[in-house]
Amino acid sequence: MRRILSLALAATLLAALPACAGTGGEQKRVDLSAFAKTLQEKYEFAGYLSEMSPEYEYFEEDVERALPGLLAMDLEQRVLLHTMININNGEIDLVQAKSAEDAARAAEIFQARIDYMAGDGKNTGGAFYPGPTELWLNNAKVVTQGNYVMLVCGEDYERIAEDFNALF
Repeated sequence: MRRILSLALAATLLAALPACAGTGGEQKRVDLSAFAKTLQEKYEFAGYLSEMSPEYEYFEEDVERALPGLLAMDLEQRVLLHTMININNGEIDLVQAKSAEDAARAAEIFQARIDYMAGDGKNTGGAFYPGPTELWLNNAKVVTQGNYVMLVCGEDYERIAEDFNALF
């Protein structure tokens, strides 16, 4: 009886192997620029964000101030949507890293951005004003899917996170 149970269990495990084989495979490729444009069309606040591009005069200075260390990373894709005014009413940052380690580092940088903008409860954060600070405290998150990482801060942050996750 034991032998039959062992053989049945082994057969079940062998049958399950092909189903597991795909989980470690290559991740689906996502065009982050196209996704960002979709978000800007779909969500009102995102339409007011501007892409930070190297052509922008203060690109390196502003990105290094907002997301220290991100520019030093060798990334497959990087799309940064920020407000171009002092009152920060939202942000969407998207990256595709080349490795899981780099994705984890990008997630750390993004979380540090949220923590800085929200403040620590005693000291004013980078968002400074009450409305934006509240936004960063309660409507911001980092989402990771394999080597893809997103920081989203905005009223529709949960729906945007769902849209991001649906890409994979």
